[in-house]
Amino acid sequence: MTDIHTHFPRPGIPSVVDVSGRVDFMGSEHEYFTAGLHPKSIAQDWEQELSDIERLASLKGFVGVGECGLDKYAEAPRDLQMEVFMAQLLLAQRIMKSVIIHCVRLYSDVMSLIRKTNFKFPAIFHGYNGNPETTSQLLKLPNVYFSFSISSFSMPETSGMKSLPLIPPERLFTETDCDRSADVAEVIEKIAAIKGITASSLQETVYENFMKIVSGR
Repeated sequence: MTDIHTHFPRPGIPSVVDVSGRVDFMGSEHEYFTAGLHPKSIAQDWEQELSDIERLASLKGFVGVGECGLDKYAEAPRDLQMEVFMAQLLLAQRIMKSVIIHCVRLYSDVMSLIRKTNFKFPAIFHGYNGNPETTSQLLKLPNVYFSFSISSFSMPETSGMKSLPLIPPERLFTETDCDRSADVAEVIEKIAAIKGITASSLQETVYENFMKIVSGR
């Protein structure tokens, strides 16, 4: 089992921990971690915070920038969100790292910025909930991946669930995000059932996907 995006890692499960906003993040104790500027918490001194993240990127275990992205319901103006997100894409491109993307109802803008920056490293949409049309467009970008948590299955009629059959296992991840009680094994089982494959084969593929990200391959 693996967890590509979490705030509360579980013992024994390889995890990428989001340490964004922690005052002590320069001494992160996690094996794999990310840090980024969330669209809902963009500060006036965001450029300084981005510089801090760039320094953090030199530490062992730093595997990506994020979570970062765009959110239709965030207080920050969309133009500012786009400026900050683009800056993080450019940073990740420069240091050759992945990005963990938070996106709420602004998928076309995210795609536009990925193309505009010519971003070539893995771009992982965490808590994915795009509709099938959006998913088809994203799948045209070879470096885009999709992560699901147990909350993704709380309402089977959501766009993300309708999109899941379109996504090949090689583009999938599992996550727990902020849910302290979530079980990634349950996520594997639910995805496998929808896709009509065995949980063991899916688990193996997702593990391989995870190792590619954390190893930088």
